[in-house]
Amino acid sequence: MPHFTTLCISTRTYEAECDLIEQVVRRYGSGKFVSVLDLGCGTGGHSLPLSQRGYAVTGVDLSEPMLAQARLKANDVNFVQGDVRELDLGRRYDVVLMMFAVLGYQTSDEDLERALGTVARHLDRGGLFIGDVWYGPAVVAIRPSERSKVIKMADGELTRLATPSLDPIYNLCTVEYKLVDGAGVVVGEEQHTMRYFFPEELARWFSKVGLELRAMYSFPDINSDLTPSTWNALFCASAS
Repeated sequence: MPHFTTLCISTRTYEAECDLIEQVVRRYGSGKFVSVLDLGCGTGGHSLPLSQRGYAVTGVDLSEPMLAQARLKANDVNFVQGDVRELDLGRRYDVVLMMFAVLGYQTSDEDLERALGTVARHLDRGGLFIGDVWYGPAVVAIRPSERSKVIKMADGELTRLATPSLDPIYNLCTVEYKLVDGAGVVVGEEQHTMRYFFPEELARWFSKVGLELRAMYSFPDINSDLTPSTWNALFCASAS
């Protein structure tokens, strides 16, 4: 059985998202971008394609098992085990990434500020911070609902059930995930709590660590403005 989290993210279109990252760099970058720090890199979904495109990539994740999978895929990426709230690699990068809503996993104000401090500490002057978050106005307008998704496996199918609950006081959404096999047996469970953000709030937090929010778009299209139905928002910030 694959790792539960791997099943949850297996439908991500990483090559297309790397195209998106390059579009953001072309639109908001002010020079040649060579080095990338991928915070919360997981099994290397973004790190590996970006490395293949010629970028010098460092991938960081808290999970050593996920990093072990990433290292099996390629040896030209520097994968480092570390906590995005405490990391200090002693160098700066042209681009820092927090894709797949990594920023939203910083559910307390303290963790959020520490994680953003890590970004600022590693981002070169004029560099870009790119990521995606759950967009607060859409989360409040739509509100999360129970969902199911069929995941095809080599030996059959699994159904992923998602049951959410919303905490509007702290801007948190907790989702209980269950994997159910064809016989109706629960074969895996996980709980994820995600913080959602409003643009003015995000700009305020960025400013506290010396970052400037440059733009937010409907993920994954930098030509689509945010609307109350935009659940995922792409953001771009720069180091001042």
